[in-house]
Amino acid sequence: MKFNKNVFLRDLEYLVNIDSGTRTAEGVAKVADYLIKKYEAAGLTVKRYVFDPLLGPCVEARNHPECDDIDLLLIGHMDTVFPPGTAAARPYREEDGKAYGPGVADMKSGDLLALTLVEELQEAGVDLNICIANNPDEEIGSPSADAWLLDLGKKSKFCFDFEPGRAGGDFVKTRKGVQHLTIQMEGIAAHAGVNPDAGASAILEMSRWACHFADMKDGLGGTYVNFGVVKGGTVYNMVPNYCECGVDLRFDTMEALEKIHNELYRMAENPYDSRIKVKIDSNGCTPPMTTNENSLKLMDLMKEEGKKLGQTFDFIGTGGGSDASRISAAGAATMDACGPVGYHTHNEGEYIVLSSIEERLQILFNVCVRLWGNQ
Repeated sequence: MKFNKNVFLRDLEYLVNIDSGTRTAEGVAKVADYLIKKYEAAGLTVKRYVFDPLLGPCVEARNHPECDDIDLLLIGHMDTVFPPGTAAARPYREEDGKAYGPGVADMKSGDLLALTLVEELQEAGVDLNICIANNPDEEIGSPSADAWLLDLGKKSKFCFDFEPGRAGGDFVKTRKGVQHLTIQMEGIAAHAGVNPDAGASAILEMSRWACHFADMKDGLGGTYVNFGVVKGGTVYNMVPNYCECGVDLRFDTMEALEKIHNELYRMAENPYDSRIKVKIDSNGCTPPMTTNENSLKLMDLMKEEGKKLGQTFDFIGTGGGSDASRISAAGAATMDACGPVGYHTHNEGEYIVLSSIEERLQILFNVCVRLWGNQ
């Protein structure tokens, strides 16, 4: 391979030093512009879509734009979780074999690795039909990119998602599904000292719901219901007539999600306090990432190539969601956490292990050569 680590790190420094937090559309667009320039220099045909101007563009780059079908889909998001000003406060730096900075692992190094992989494959004459897809909104569940990603997934045989590699170099084979709900409860206000029994406390009702799902946790079979952000009440001496909560659901199958929905709506029809009115709204859903016959074959192939390279890694499951789940749900054999090995994502200690960049590139390159040979 002709991999030039110095060029890679120069590009990485540039991208990390751009504030591109979700909804920072100008910053995301700046990342997109840089990637597009690199894609076009590599001979790829690029399309730019803006499905929501408040979130920024999506980028689609192909080596065979005349073909609708995709042998290999490479996905990575351009947004981070960090607000404007973060890059200036703690810019890219390298120290003790690690690279630090906002989004360095999640997932600007992964975006660059996908590009580098395509460059190496083209240099070697490996002629798979390849598509790179970058979106601006993964950190909030890909609301603008969802339909686009699903469509690409339906056209694809295999997919690598360049989220950061896990500890020890592990890849991710399964993910729990994710859904965010907003539960609103309307009760009856009353004076807390004069006539409290005349009131119906929306906060008390919400508390009972949270305890109910905490108590039934062991019976949910790996499904988690987290009552997260709670808002309610106006003054301390009033029985609160309103409460709202953001609820996070994590589940292994769509059947498990349906079970939770049934319980939630049963409780909404029959609240602990019959005077309480309940409204439940869904804020989108990321399906679970599952394995299929082709993804199992892909894992076997990766193990074989890893052994040849002296790389040891495993394939694990995780509770976090990613766009890999969307592609998997569309039917493509999908492998996640293909980016450089990263730690402490979403906080100020985020970093990647520099030596893992070339290790990741080599294993993915070898696997792609095998996929091409198996066609």
